[in-house]
Amino acid sequence: MDIGAYRRYLEEFVLEALAHSDGTNAGISRYLWEKKVSGLWVRNRLEKQKALAEARSAFDEHRHWPIDIVISHLGISYKKQAKT
Repeated sequence: MDIGAYRRYLEEFVLEALAHSDGTNAGISRYLWEKKVSGLWVRNRLEKQKALAEARSAFDEHRHWPIDIVISHLGISYKKQAKT
C-alpha cells in the first residue's frame, strides 16, 4: 500500500465532506457514507477504500468530539475559515 496516496485521499475525503456537509459530525459522517469508491479502473483503489473507511470510522466513533479534534486525530492539518 502507498502510504502517501492513502494520506492524500484521507485528507481529500475529509476536506470534501467538510465543504459539502452541514459541518456537524453527523453531517460529515452521512456525506462520507454516501461516497463510493467503485469502478473497474479506479486508480489506487485500496488506498482510497482504506482512507474512506478510516474517515467514516473516525466521524462515526467520535461524534461527541469537536470536529477540529476528530480532524486532528486523523492527522490532517485544517484551519477553520473565519466567516465574513
